[in-house]
This record gives sequence, structure tokens and C-alpha cells, in this order.
Amino acid sequence: MPFKLLRRERRFYDLFDRQAGNLVAASRVLRTAFDDDIGRMAAHAEEIKDLEHAGDELTHEIIQTLNRTFITPFEREDIYALSAGLDDVLDYIDEIAETIILYGITDISPAAKSMASLLVEAVIQVQAAVAKLESKAGITDHGIEVHRIENVGDTESRRAIGDLFSGTHDAITIIKLKDFYTLLEDSLDRCEDVANVIEGITIKNA
Repeated sequence: MPFKLLRRERRFYDLFDRQAGNLVAASRVLRTAFDDDIGRMAAHAEEIKDLEHAGDELTHEIIQTLNRTFITPFEREDIYALSAGLDDVLDYIDEIAETIILYGITDISPAAKSMASLLVEAVIQVQAAVAKLESKAGITDHGIEVHRIENVGDTESRRAIGDLFSGTHDAITIIKLKDFYTLLEDSLDRCEDVANVIEGITIKNA
């Protein structure tokens, strides 16, 4: 029985690793899409959608495992919060891709590309922190880096949104691009939230 419980505890770490890896893959597809011909955006969005569906399945598997496990590696609410947070970031990436198509955005600005690159960097740091959940060694450094990246993203977003009101854009374009930049910024904010959850888990289980 103890061996069986140990295997179930270890399963959470494996599932979180897979969830984080899936998130990194989606962020990289989005960043690639921003440099690609806009006519291929639908294909990239479909690839992201597939990763989002895979992420939903992993989230469901984590919740099922949680419901079947009596002894968990850390608090149940933290397991749920981490899984939900990783899933939220993936949902944001999916929504960003869908918004480009829905709004008919045909020109991805340098600011948007920069924010997408920051998102890739942030989720890579989150993935690295998730990989260290079991050992709890060196997690803080990744959290600090996510916070730094999020701050840079805030600056990029403010600058980009400010530029929308420079008088060179029509009202409809302003509305569309403001929503677009806000989604990118929100995805970075959610990465910071996830980093905070991981840091909280580390502190509680030190």
C-alpha cells in the first residue's frame, strides 16, 4: 500500500510536467505564427487548439487523480490552483490566436511580437519551476525571472496601447488592437500568478 500511494504522489509531478510542456509548445507555436504569413494563422490556431484540448485532458486527469488520492504531495487546493493556473495560461494563448482571426488582424506589430517572445520566456521559466517542485531546489530564481518578464511585458503593453491613441489609427482598429494587447498582457499576468502559486507551495512545504 505505501508503494502504491508513493506512485500516485509521483504521478502529480509527471502530470504537471506534461501540462507545463504542453504550455511551452503552445506559446512557441503562437510566437512562430506572429512571424509567419498571416494567411497561415488559421493553421497555427488549429495547432494551438489541439494543444489546448490536450491541456484540458491533462487538467481533467489531474483532478481525477486528486479525487482518487488520499495522500497528496502538497495541499489539495494548491494542486488544483496550479493545474487551473497552467490551464488558464494555455486558454489565453488559444484566445489570442482566435482573436487575431476573429478581429481580422492582418499586421502583427513589433510590440506584439515582443510580448509573445516574453510569453515564451515566461512559460519556460514556469516549466523549469514545475520541474523542480519535487526537489524544491532553485524554484525562487525562476519566480523572480517570471516577475521581471511580467514587468517588461507591462511596459511593452502600456507603450503599445499608448501608441494606438497617437492619432494614426481609426476607432475600430484601436478597439481591436487594445483587446489584442490586453490579452497578451493578461497571459503574462497569469504566468506571474502561477509562479506565485509554485512559490507558495515551496514555502508551505519547506
